[in-house]
Amino acid sequence: MTPDGLAEVLRAIIGQLVADGALDVVIPTVVPVERLRFFDRGDYATPIALRLARSARRSPREVAEAVAGRLRQDQAVAAVAVAGPGFLNIRLAGGALGEIARTVVRAGGSYGCGPAVKGWRGPPEACATRANAETGYAHPAGPVTLAAARRAAVADASARLLDAAGGQGGGLAGIGAVTAAAGEAQPGRPGGVRRDRGPIGQRVTLTRGGAPVRTPASAGGPPLIDDLVDAVGADAARYWLVRVPLDSALVLDLDVIAGQTDDNPFFCVQHAHARIRALLRSAGELGLSLDAEGADVLLLTHPREGDLLRALGELPRVVRTAADRRAPYRVARYLEELAGTYRRFHGVCRVLPQGDERAGALGGARLLLAEATRTVLASGLRLLGVPALTRM
Repeated sequence: MTPDGLAEVLRAIIGQLVADGALDVVIPTVVPVERLRFFDRGDYATPIALRLARSARRSPREVAEAVAGRLRQDQAVAAVAVAGPGFLNIRLAGGALGEIARTVVRAGGSYGCGPAVKGWRGPPEACATRANAETGYAHPAGPVTLAAARRAAVADASARLLDAAGGQGGGLAGIGAVTAAAGEAQPGRPGGVRRDRGPIGQRVTLTRGGAPVRTPASAGGPPLIDDLVDAVGADAARYWLVRVPLDSALVLDLDVIAGQTDDNPFFCVQHAHARIRALLRSAGELGLSLDAEGADVLLLTHPREGDLLRALGELPRVVRTAADRRAPYRVARYLEELAGTYRRFHGVCRVLPQGDERAGALGGARLLLAEATRTVLASGLRLLGVPALTRM
């Protein structure tokens, strides 16, 4: 059960309580569900009782106990505790948490995307063309500054996120607010623009080893998109341009961006995806295949497996929030967290048999979990306009 699925269960319970006369409130459109930071207290928490208490004319703990009583009857829920003034801490049953992996693999690249509602404008792959057309971008006639390229890269990623959220983020008027000074796009570059219209905003600085870089392309002026792309490639350039909030100064160290080390978050994300691809190839060479429907997710009980499952469940919320706030850096930071979580899982949870060992059901469940992680990594990178590497 994903956090979104749990939110729907909670909303249905509130509806039942209202229908039975146990609560006198307006059924909320959205029930917030958040991943708990300390997992010894449960998997997820919701403050919904605190939000309903005033209109229900009851204490938050009373409302929480009423909801908890119904929620405990759900077989997907292992435990519910009322904490503090009225928070609900919820622990899912093992199978329900493991089902997140199956949900991701079944949905494929559409996992985390909103429904086809009013405002939906097509798949993420169409966003770059549409953003160019609808915001008036055209071919540049001169050098492209990094500051301007950054704004346009954020605009393009924001368009992709709005599409993925099913239009729930609010439409292209919001993108226009992000890109009011973006200028004109340069084909073949990651959102390159010709000039600034209005204030430049926060500075973008190129460094190498901490020292400022002066390149022939910029000729002593502000750094250009060519300076960055020529040094690290278009994909790395695009990722780094969107991974920091647009209103914050951006310092790009070429040594870090080009390095294949843990200091480079983009490398860590791509390496995690490529590592899973290699794992799947090795599984195929051993005659093992992914069985999304037959995998026994009840076996995914290791703490690192739980960490990874909870992280995978966060993607829909991250996409909605990033779309609503026109903040693609939230997706980048999520992918970096997910890559780190997978690395910790990979270090202690062996997936494939070794030597003369026979493949078992646990390996099949872990293979499903690895594929779910790969799917989310690839989808997140695609939302940022970056292809996922299959080999490093």
